[in-house]
Amino acid sequence: MSKNKSQPYIFVTQQKLIDFCRYDIGWFDLVGGTEDDAYPTNGFDVQCEVDYPMQLEDLRIALTHFADDEVPLDDFLFDWWYPIIVYFFHNLCLDDLFGPEPDAMTAVELPTLPMTEEDVLVTILAVIAHSDLDKKLYKPAALSNYIDVESMISMIELFQEDKDLPVSERRYTTAQKTAFINHWDNNLLLKDASDEIRSIFKSFTDELCEKEVFEALKAKAYACYGGNPVYECDFTEAARLLELLWRKFSFGYAANTLGYIHYHGRLTGKPDYEKAFFYYSVASNFNITEAKYKLADMFMKGEYVLPNPPLAYSTYVKLYDETKFYFENGDYACDFADCALRLGKALSNLPSQRIRRYAVMLEADYAIRKRIEKAYEYGDKEVQAAICEELAKARADLLLDTEFPRPFDRWRDVYSDYATEPIEAFVNNHSDSVYTLRLQRTGADHVKFIITRSPSVSGAGVHLSFSTQPWSEFCGMVSRFEFTVIDNNERSMLKSILDSDMKDTNFDKLVIEEPKNKPGAIPGRFSGVKVFKFYSHGLLVCFAYVDKIFYNKPKDEFPEG
Repeated sequence: MSKNKSQPYIFVTQQKLIDFCRYDIGWFDLVGGTEDDAYPTNGFDVQCEVDYPMQLEDLRIALTHFADDEVPLDDFLFDWWYPIIVYFFHNLCLDDLFGPEPDAMTAVELPTLPMTEEDVLVTILAVIAHSDLDKKLYKPAALSNYIDVESMISMIELFQEDKDLPVSERRYTTAQKTAFINHWDNNLLLKDASDEIRSIFKSFTDELCEKEVFEALKAKAYACYGGNPVYECDFTEAARLLELLWRKFSFGYAANTLGYIHYHGRLTGKPDYEKAFFYYSVASNFNITEAKYKLADMFMKGEYVLPNPPLAYSTYVKLYDETKFYFENGDYACDFADCALRLGKALSNLPSQRIRRYAVMLEADYAIRKRIEKAYEYGDKEVQAAICEELAKARADLLLDTEFPRPFDRWRDVYSDYATEPIEAFVNNHSDSVYTLRLQRTGADHVKFIITRSPSVSGAGVHLSFSTQPWSEFCGMVSRFEFTVIDNNERSMLKSILDSDMKDTNFDKLVIEEPKNKPGAIPGRFSGVKVFKFYSHGLLVCFAYVDKIFYNKPKDEFPEG
């Protein structure tokens, strides 16, 4: 093979490759000179006498050197790991284990329990690759501070001693058992697993629960909370383990689950609201949304505490706003549907808020459908059923409301409830966005406003808004908003824009307010009218006086996949 004259040339014999593989010698020894000589700008042209497949024993010897000599992280990376990735990946036949490119080391699917020498080798090398050690270089410390080298050595030694035994009789490290539990802690996987896998899962989980290992406690606690293919339902055992989880490990979700256990009387057959209130309060201090709305439920109903609907309502509003933000920004697994359901129920006590109640229930319905589609959790179907029932009630009440005639007429008076809120929310809830306004005449005195959000970064996607229009019975994600107004006044910029060559106007802020009559103006001239003001960097670029709005029904742009 010809040498690359633009790079320093290194020839590595088979024995030197084996010695390097075992870290009996390092990269600096192979290169010679100082550490500065080891990494020239153009790299090296490295040629090996022959390829040598790395063996598990080679890795054990190297790891022993790293542990016994307390090798610093930077020496491990620059004197061994980086050269393997850059120069020796193919010569050590690691491409046979991971594929042709070293980047595949972080993408390989690890065996849940190593059955062969190759499995152990792949597992340890992949764990090192996953550790992002290059991001920790600024902290000068031994490698063992960042990865559990001793556990890796134990993993190899146990495998070497037990490899002739059946899998169920082999010994494994705590790290291996924990990784196995984490992988199989899934009801669907366990349901289809072999009897041997289920037996090993139970054995590892019970053993590590005795040692109070967090992952095992969590797996068994939630398995016993309702049962799974390995553990029968046992609320008493679940409660014991959950108590340990939140007290010892500050796992707030365990306290929240204890709240459910006592609220629904899973231990005694009768609800214990006092204990439920205690555990929900603990979980609430861990900032768990579910616990917060469950506490609000108890205040709303007067369970253990005196009824306090105003406190419950204010909590629902706060949680609704918080989770709506999360949902709009792509967290479709969040509790927005649950919070919107509760706010919608609370609004049923306020007749003046019927249109808002219906809008909130449309949002709850949309959110639970997307959660089921994208991040289904046990119990979501029951939540969806409750939302559908409340949505139907909200719609029926709206149709029967004599003070709110024609609720689904898309022509809205600007002073009617909720009439301009969807437009303001679309624009002003994203203060860092820029918009394009296009005006389009659609009749003798009708003008359509087409508002389109621009990407915040060139070449990037457009941020979608969560938009609700109750009179259109629409709820969805949009980057575009259209509405039509009647241009029946002379004090607007609509005519001048429509008559000019300026088809599009950029703006970043919208203000909708009552007109301020100038001195001497005819009293009531603008009665029933609001002024729409569009600004760009503080400058007014368009305004119009509007008395009615027709909402053009948008298209849901929810991202697929």
